[in-house]
Amino acid sequence: MIRRATSSKRVLALKEGLLGRASSSSSVASSSFASTSSQHIINRSTERGISSFSKNNSHNNAVKEVKKATGKNSRSQRGIAGARKDASHSSLDATSAKKKVVAKINGGNKHLDIARRGKAAMPQAATSAKPNAIDYSVGGTVYPVPQEVKGSKVVYQNADGMRVDDGRYQNFKSDLKNELMIPEERIITDAVKTYAYGTDASFYRLLPQMVVKIHSEEEVKKILPYAKKHQTPVTFRAAGTSLSGQAVSDSVLLKLSHVGKNFRDYTVHEDGRKITLEPGLILGEVNRILQAHKKKGGHAVQYKMGPDPSSIDSCMVGGVVANNSSGMCCGVKQNTYHTLEDMRIVFVDGTVLDTADPASRENFLKTHQDLCAKVSNLATKVQADAELTALIKKKFAIKCTTGYSINALVDNDAKDPIEIIKRLMIGSEGTLGFVSRATYNTVVDHPHKASCFIMFKDVDDACNAAAVLRRETTVDAVEIFDKASLRQCEKHEKIMSLVPTIPEAGKYGAALLIECRGPTDAELDQNIKAVTTSLDGANLNFLHPREETYPFSKDPAVYGTYWDVRKGLIPMVGGGREAGTSVLIEDVACEVDSLAPMTKDLMAMFEKHGYDDASCMGHALEGNLHLVFSQGFRTEKEVETYGMMMQEMCEIVAVKYKGSLKAEHGTGRNVAPFVEMEWGTKAYDIMWELKEMFDPDYVLNPGVILNRDPDVHQKFLKPKPVADPIVDMCMECGFCESNCPSRDVSLTPRQRITVYREISRLQAMENRGTEDQARLDEFLDIFSYAGDSTCAADGMCEVKCPVGINTGTLVKSIRARELEQAKNVSSVAASLGRNFASFSGVVPPFLNLVSGFHSILGEGVLKTVSGGLNKISGNMIPEWNPHMPRGAPKLPEPNHAKEKHAGVERKVVYLPSCVTRMMGPSKADANLEGVADAMMSILAKADYEVVYPKGLSDQCCGMLFNSRGFKDTAITKAAQMEEALLEASENGKYPIVVDTSPCLAEIKGSLQNPALRFSLYEPAEFIANHLLDKLEFNKVKKHVAIHVPCSSKKLGVEQTFTKLAEKCAEEVTGSGIPCCGMAGDRGMRYPELTGGSLKYLDLPKGCTDGYSTSRTCEMSLTNHSDVSFKGLVYLVDEATTAKKASA
Repeated sequence: MIRRATSSKRVLALKEGLLGRASSSSSVASSSFASTSSQHIINRSTERGISSFSKNNSHNNAVKEVKKATGKNSRSQRGIAGARKDASHSSLDATSAKKKVVAKINGGNKHLDIARRGKAAMPQAATSAKPNAIDYSVGGTVYPVPQEVKGSKVVYQNADGMRVDDGRYQNFKSDLKNELMIPEERIITDAVKTYAYGTDASFYRLLPQMVVKIHSEEEVKKILPYAKKHQTPVTFRAAGTSLSGQAVSDSVLLKLSHVGKNFRDYTVHEDGRKITLEPGLILGEVNRILQAHKKKGGHAVQYKMGPDPSSIDSCMVGGVVANNSSGMCCGVKQNTYHTLEDMRIVFVDGTVLDTADPASRENFLKTHQDLCAKVSNLATKVQADAELTALIKKKFAIKCTTGYSINALVDNDAKDPIEIIKRLMIGSEGTLGFVSRATYNTVVDHPHKASCFIMFKDVDDACNAAAVLRRETTVDAVEIFDKASLRQCEKHEKIMSLVPTIPEAGKYGAALLIECRGPTDAELDQNIKAVTTSLDGANLNFLHPREETYPFSKDPAVYGTYWDVRKGLIPMVGGGREAGTSVLIEDVACEVDSLAPMTKDLMAMFEKHGYDDASCMGHALEGNLHLVFSQGFRTEKEVETYGMMMQEMCEIVAVKYKGSLKAEHGTGRNVAPFVEMEWGTKAYDIMWELKEMFDPDYVLNPGVILNRDPDVHQKFLKPKPVADPIVDMCMECGFCESNCPSRDVSLTPRQRITVYREISRLQAMENRGTEDQARLDEFLDIFSYAGDSTCAADGMCEVKCPVGINTGTLVKSIRARELEQAKNVSSVAASLGRNFASFSGVVPPFLNLVSGFHSILGEGVLKTVSGGLNKISGNMIPEWNPHMPRGAPKLPEPNHAKEKHAGVERKVVYLPSCVTRMMGPSKADANLEGVADAMMSILAKADYEVVYPKGLSDQCCGMLFNSRGFKDTAITKAAQMEEALLEASENGKYPIVVDTSPCLAEIKGSLQNPALRFSLYEPAEFIANHLLDKLEFNKVKKHVAIHVPCSSKKLGVEQTFTKLAEKCAEEVTGSGIPCCGMAGDRGMRYPELTGGSLKYLDLPKGCTDGYSTSRTCEMSLTNHSDVSFKGLVYLVDEATTAKKASA
């Protein structure tokens, strides 16, 4: 990462309260993060921008009010798990009375010990210090070193919360730099970044001692032996979308995502029936690769990946393999265990095994003879035990990711240890080795589909229907909705129009979403017939007659609505929860014949413990339920309730119904204490035996899957302090991260929110101590660059966010509050807004002057000088690059229609944005005229009368000001623009085309008069909707690239853009970049932002030209590729002629 110097004034502004945030006065938040941190429950001001990150120790009076109301002093509460040392909490103290092993801590005048469970992650290390125990069996901390022992000499223990740096981590870091030559910038140790990476999609938080961004299998191969040497355990992190706490660590986090093109290689084999992948590829991206392969090769069959989790567009292949992920339609037969053919594995000693390579297999059998013999002997032992073999086969006949994949021991020949090892790695969550490459057998993606949404009177009927369909049909998917889920559906207008009987469901009412597929329409009909026949013959109680009320539909718009609602259920719950709580998703399964009674028992359990918002929904065909509910970790009572509920849930599922406590989300820390409950002692001991075989020193993700601490599932729980209504509903799922242009450079949206919450917590602390004050100062300092300056604020995070959070909006509000204190700067912005015509008139000659200097001085001098000015000015002066534009030419005179045409009047309002009025083509494209000339040429061919808005030279959509936080000026300019457009379009009578997509999005977002809402178009949309029948298109280019700006993606015109380009070129390739990071001129002022985003740009050879609809994006894309990007209108103008009138 390139760390830019942050101006001292900027940091001071942040520290003096300019990062103010507001939230609902009814919201309750906890500040309890560390074991000595007070737990504050804060009521916050409803006035936007008032509450601020101040450095003084004043605090909200609501803290005292809550204490008065509850009668509790928050300082008596210990740690995240909230356990006190008194005897009043008998259920927790009874648990803590079980056997313990003590970690020794002594030094100075302190003699402290931290108690933990025996062999929580590994056998206790030998130590000579004498123990003086304090109770630490339930309390937790989110800091690497417990706050009680800061300054003490701590004896390291390999258990959560006790992996402290006694010198080993410094030595490990030294070896990384000096022996392995890992660059300093890829070894992250600062407080903000380690805090940010301490968060994944689970509800646990552990702060790593360091984060290492790894770039290759070779690096992993070298790092692991050093980790073993220094006894510094490592955890691998891909996308961080796992839900069970398997991707967090307080030791070393090895990050293999957000590292550019590293770990992203792939090879598609044959017609797509097989694909080899590296772990950094996103699963949904792989399916798009397979689609492109079919299209390019003209293959008959479309293939896809078997696993299809709801996180498919965010999770990565590494996590899919490590968790044995499945999904809605995947079932058991198409999960990774059953579809993976081969893999490359890096073991803890640095050895690499390629199971696809006979030579590698043979060599491994020789060099690891002892390990292979132990694996074979264990398989022989298990296969000889008929009872255990039967249990394993029964357990894995349903979805099961609890514990290790010990079905590998019975599914394979005991004399083939390599095959057993390969299967054991699947679902091992990085605790046995690192999978650096995987080859999958893909599955057929049938093109013909149909779905129905059927309401049942009782959940028993719905579950029984699923069981019937599993036994009697080959139905592709069956999803269940309980009453709580159906209540969420009532908020969805589209599904209510399709299934209006949803509100009629009773307390135990339920619904099934059923999908059938087929290679042909006739076979699809056969499959539908089989399903309806089975349902109608099963004596089920439908809410209304099935055939008339709940028919199958082949219409993509209809079944797409059904599945959109299903995918949105968890976000719907998450978006409606109380601020300060988390969304928890438990993941259980049983034999489908037991689904009905188990569901009823779980519903009763939630009612008993007061989880009124809990829903039971999921993959009914597999007997798999997702239990979704909101949970706070703010008080001892909340944590205690959670602990009791978890215990009861595990007993219901694992003991009563012999089911899986984790069907597809992985064991992690979440159910590690309950693995033995589910599997029994014999199978449990075999799992420990496997861990000892592969990782005897417990270097690989210790404490995950297997953990002898019965309370590990309720330690290190992650509270979510109230920070700002804009982001309070963030679930920290990480879906947003792959869309963020700064993900390789600074922070992702999830991380920005996480850090912002910690700043809020520190600011809200009562009587903040010296250490916490120093932490707050450090967070504010680093956040200034990593959280604010390098945020493009383009809102692409919102596109992937399940609850629709735009982190850019938060950052813009931060910038606005900063500027409230900078009156002089705001005055300059207002003056610029008032005199915008003068400013925009000066820019073209200035750009021409710079272009002239380019010709005279050359690239080197300009780059050096501008780079120096950029640093000196605190990133206010842009860095020059050779693709910077010349000044835009004078606007052409507007067209007049040549003749009258039947039908709709051919008249349009054309708004050349201020960007295209100022920036022309680059020096390399000297033969081109301006964007406005190309647009006017197209409109002339279509014989359109063109009108410019009045006062065009002074017009600006306001984005230039809004993105910097000058809200008042932005609002003023937007209002002026709207008035001019209303007049020019005669109140929306005529269409308005804006030639720059981001400007159009800004205008639409600030509209006050609805008359214009449906009159505004960006270029691709206008041409597609109004000009296709008036122009003749020719394919004038062989192969072009297109980049759809983030604003156009958000406007939903991506497909329109692509189809238009396909009319002009034989082959069209998308950039694959969600956002280029330009963000107006921010990418020029922080060039590392565009550099980080466009690391992922991978255009094929033979691609001659590139096109977009944002001049600044085009400049950046050209700068980071071998392709010259220009406005899409240039391509359309070159490819079109006026359509000849019919005879």
